[in-house]
Amino acid sequence: MRYLAIAVLLAFCSAAQAQPIHLLTEEYPPFSYREGDKLLGISVDQVKSIMEAAKLEYTMEMQPWARAFSLAESTQDTCVFTTGLLPERTARFKWVQPLVLDLMILVRKAGQPFAPTTIEEAKRFTVGVHKDDSAETYAKQQGFPRLDSAPSLDLSLKKLLSGRIDLMIMTRTTYESLHRQGQPIEAALNLEGTRAGIACNLKVPDRTIAKMQLELDRLITNGTQAEIYKQYGQAGK
Repeated sequence: MRYLAIAVLLAFCSAAQAQPIHLLTEEYPPFSYREGDKLLGISVDQVKSIMEAAKLEYTMEMQPWARAFSLAESTQDTCVFTTGLLPERTARFKWVQPLVLDLMILVRKAGQPFAPTTIEEAKRFTVGVHKDDSAETYAKQQGFPRLDSAPSLDLSLKKLLSGRIDLMIMTRTTYESLHRQGQPIEAALNLEGTRAGIACNLKVPDRTIAKMQLELDRLITNGTQAEIYKQYGQAGK
């Protein structure tokens, strides 16, 4: 009888440890976006494939980026994507990467007469960034003096098109997606390469991170990651 009780206790403890991973993302096409009640995108599809192949229970929802990032850092069993892997963030999370290898660029409204050819020239203009995003961190590190921080990509884009800001930082992939949709924007200046992935709370078990990383590595090596990029009209990175 005592052995049965121990077995039940061990089973209970094992079940208690296997908590679902709460995956948070934001509206940032083509990496993550909502279509009706479905979450889609280059990163969303990769993360779903990872979790299902690893046989890990999970939930996925969209939040404003600053809130999602904060929750992942402060809440057990929580991860946020697509998160730029920056030196100052490395020790604050456990990482599964890369979901994305890309390039940050400056974008202007189509037809604008100015075209900065260096970062120093670009500093003369008002530059839109995404609050708490890697682009904002990069711009601050580079000493851009006139930053306009907005809570979403969509709001920054509206400001750019209405003339409230002069330039906007985004990834090359996002720019290409918006351009194909007919948004009147132009690439103005290449900035810096980026690497991004899933940033998980430090209390997420190492074995869970290892399972997720193994499945991401498989997506990359077997060509699935590149195929997902192509499905969204992008060349594999």
